[in-house]
Amino acid sequence: MNKFINRELELESLDQLYRRIGGCLTVVYGRRRLGKTALLREFVKDKSAVYYMADKAGEVSQRDSMARTMAMSLNEPLLESVRYDSWYDLFSAFDRVRDDSKKLVLIIDEYQYLCQVQPAFSSFIQKWWDEHWMSDNLMVVLCGSLTSMMYKETLSQSSPLYGRVDGQILLRPLDYRHVVHFVSGSSEERRVEQYALCGGVPRYLELMQGFQSFKQALVDGVFYSHAPLHNEARYLLQDEVDVPNTCWSLLEAIASGATRISELASRLALPANSLTRYIALLRDLSIVEREVPVMENNPAKSKRGVYQITDAFLRLWFGCVYPYESFLEVGLNDAVFSRVQPLLQRHVEFIFEKMCRDYAREHFALELDAVRVGRQWGAHYEIDIAGVDRANRLVLAGECKWSNLKVGLSVLRELQQTVHEQKLTVSSGIKWVLFSKCGFTDDLREYAGLHSEVFLVESLYE
Repeated sequence: MNKFINRELELESLDQLYRRIGGCLTVVYGRRRLGKTALLREFVKDKSAVYYMADKAGEVSQRDSMARTMAMSLNEPLLESVRYDSWYDLFSAFDRVRDDSKKLVLIIDEYQYLCQVQPAFSSFIQKWWDEHWMSDNLMVVLCGSLTSMMYKETLSQSSPLYGRVDGQILLRPLDYRHVVHFVSGSSEERRVEQYALCGGVPRYLELMQGFQSFKQALVDGVFYSHAPLHNEARYLLQDEVDVPNTCWSLLEAIASGATRISELASRLALPANSLTRYIALLRDLSIVEREVPVMENNPAKSKRGVYQITDAFLRLWFGCVYPYESFLEVGLNDAVFSRVQPLLQRHVEFIFEKMCRDYAREHFALELDAVRVGRQWGAHYEIDIAGVDRANRLVLAGECKWSNLKVGLSVLRELQQTVHEQKLTVSSGIKWVLFSKCGFTDDLREYAGLHSEVFLVESLYE
């Protein structure tokens, strides 16, 4: 990345752990491309640190490489002049040469690779931690991208390190507000389109920031076989989950309209209860989420839940690109772009609505004492934005319009009529909020000026 963006909360968490007396064991994990390495480099830029990035080499090579990294970081060339027969030998040598009078940060990045070449590596860390590092002036950070393996190796009850981790950070995508750092000075429409393409993944945003239009970014950045993000979906699943083929089929089914667990089981020809594991993996990666009507009394047990691909790039890939991949392979990029225009429009509308709900949570939820903000729907109606209080009363209702037409008073009237006709339980202080890509008509503006319960939002970034 050109510059470090956001992550203030994560940096503060790491700093608090660093300030602890004695040893501190921390785990940082999350899917690829989210900036874990950038976060850790920012964290240690003003600290004494040893930063080692593991790879897929063999165990002996890894041990030699870690010794070399330690020697360079500590300015102790003798540390790499010895061949260490075991990890314990290396850790012991490391402890002898480092200055224990000042705090040192030891970062092992891509930790999962060490666990792959040496399945007992977490046990080695656990033994040395218990016997030496736990009481030392040392902060050990284990960082990795393979989310399921990182959890298994460091946080699960079966892990040798279980109960020893002082802090854990699951890095998630940036929220929509930070798109401005990658497409600064651009129009509101361009920012929404960029977020619809890249979501909050910093590396995607960085790769796409040089393109001048949504079409150019999609065609040149995704469609071409040599484009930077053409194979990203495959790389992501292969790197992050141990069952990439099943997860691929699951995402393909969701994108094609199978959103309930029974539909997904039928599409994949698998028992419904066997899908729980795969869906949990995708949820941990911030790729899939289960959505229920926000006014459901018991969301966890609701039978009205549907599964959605919430990662913007993967939703676009499986919904708009993958079905036409064979045509892209023979260079029909412009023809495919024209063909998928309706799909792209619906995709951007979906992401815009998600951004508006995030805006509503940030700007309205606390003031209205809304405990949940989401989407409300039934057999014959849908409300884009709905917030409910502790009594499950509607305290906020809103509509989002990604259209080239201005939103008029009729849209507000239709929203209010829907709430009334569906006999939804409403708070006496309910607020109405409308979002519009192209602004609002004069009659709606005049009405909103006279009614303080009506809010009109033209920009998500002001």
